[in-house]
Amino acid sequence: MNFKRIIYVIFCNLVIYKTPFQKEKVCNVPFIIHLYLYKMKNLLLIAFTSILFFSCSNKQDMALFNANKAIAQDFLGTYVSPTNFELFKSMLDENIEHQSPMYGSGMVGYEQVLEQGNFYMSNFSEVTFEDARWLPGVNEETLQADGSVRVYGTWKGTSIATGKKFSVDSYHYFVVKDGKILQSGDFFDATGMVMAVRADEEATE
Repeated sequence: MNFKRIIYVIFCNLVIYKTPFQKEKVCNVPFIIHLYLYKMKNLLLIAFTSILFFSCSNKQDMALFNANKAIAQDFLGTYVSPTNFELFKSMLDENIEHQSPMYGSGMVGYEQVLEQGNFYMSNFSEVTFEDARWLPGVNEETLQADGSVRVYGTWKGTSIATGKKFSVDSYHYFVVKDGKILQSGDFFDATGMVMAVRADEEATE
C-alpha cells in the first residue's frame, strides 16, 4: 500500500464514514484495517474528553487558589514595614489553628497568634519578604489543588532595640475560609533570628 493509499484510508476512517462496514465498501480495503482504525478513533475521542474534563477541573481549583493567594499575600504583607496590626487582626478567624515557629510551642490559637504578630511588628523595622514563591496546596489523598496556599521566601529586617539586621528563610501555609485565615503555619529558625539580633553583651554572657 503506497503513501497516497494510506492517507486515503485514514481519511475514510476518521472523516467520512461512521462504521467499518461503510468504509470497507467505499474505501476498498480489508475490514480488519477499518475496524482497527475505528477503535483507535474511539479511544482518541475518549482520551481527548478525559483531558478536557480534568483540565476544566484544574482551572476551577486554580481559581480558588488564586483568590486565596491574594488573601494570604495581604496577610503576610501586614508584617512588612510599615506594619498593619489592625489589618492583621481583622484577617484572623477566631478559631484559627496556627503552627508556631517557636521551639516547643506547637499548635497555638487566636490569642497566641495575636501575641506573635504584635511581637514581630513591635520589635523589628525595615521588614521585607523577598524571593517569594507561591504554590498551591494539595489534598493529601487526591494530590489535587484544594485551595490552600503555601509560600517560600526570605524575611529581612532590623532589630529596633539593637540596630542589627537579620535574614531568615521561611515556609508558610494558609487555609482560608470566608476570606479569613483559618489555619496557618510558620516554619523558620525563630530562635536563631532572635539570637542574631540581640545586644552584644547578651551574646557574650
